[in-house]
Amino acid sequence: MSTTKFGTEVTLPSDTEIAMTRSFDAPAALVWKAYTEPELLRRWLLGPDGWEMPICEIDLRVGGKWRYGWALPDGSQAFEMHGEYTEVVPHSRIANTEIFEDNPPARTVVEFVEEGGRTTMTTTMRLVSQEARDAVLATGMADGAGRSYERLGELLATLS
Repeated sequence: MSTTKFGTEVTLPSDTEIAMTRSFDAPAALVWKAYTEPELLRRWLLGPDGWEMPICEIDLRVGGKWRYGWALPDGSQAFEMHGEYTEVVPHSRIANTEIFEDNPPARTVVEFVEEGGRTTMTTTMRLVSQEARDAVLATGMADGAGRSYERLGELLATLS
């Protein structure tokens, strides 16, 4: 499977993985900054339009924790996810665990590859089973991520 959601390519590299790839007209250091600084992350990692991110905590180091929370403007439909960083290579790679509600933990790796001033960001999520992967896909996560990455591209254009 390979589909495109808001300019983000979504593939299934294995029975347990989802990969999302998007290129940005910005250097890796700037994409990294937008991905790792809470005040910038809150401006784009929102999923579908209309959501807000009232919780954005990042302790960006191996063993450091992260916690994100989203809700509609009236505070309804709130949900959170959290995890721990297992690898941090500035401007290049972040790996972390991801725990969302009652779902089994996932492992996520984000890679930033710069070429000619453009950065390709690939996020690969590895889940515990094909059933877990398919359940994540069924939530519409790829659409929300695609819209978020579209917003990230818009934000990067204002920062560069």
